[in-house]
Amino acid sequence: MSVKIKISKYLQPKTNGKVIVEVTGSTVHDCIVALIYQYPGLKGEILNGQGIILLKWMIYINNKGATTPDELSDPVEDGDIIELVPLVAGG
Repeated sequence: MSVKIKISKYLQPKTNGKVIVEVTGSTVHDCIVALIYQYPGLKGEILNGQGIILLKWMIYINNKGATTPDELSDPVEDGDIIELVPLVAGG
């Protein structure tokens, strides 16, 4: 399945400035792994060494928050858009 991942400004230097990257996969995890495969500089930026999403990211699929406690297992369909949004802390 062809899925698009919208890249945050924070990660764009590691994707050669690309804002949208097309990948294939049937789950959010598959798609993120495919993204990291295309851009190895992203290794350790999105997933930890065990393949778990780092706490600094929120995942949206088609502008809706992920639907399961393990958001990486959420299924995706052809044409979906995954967006990785960095959590911002302030004080």
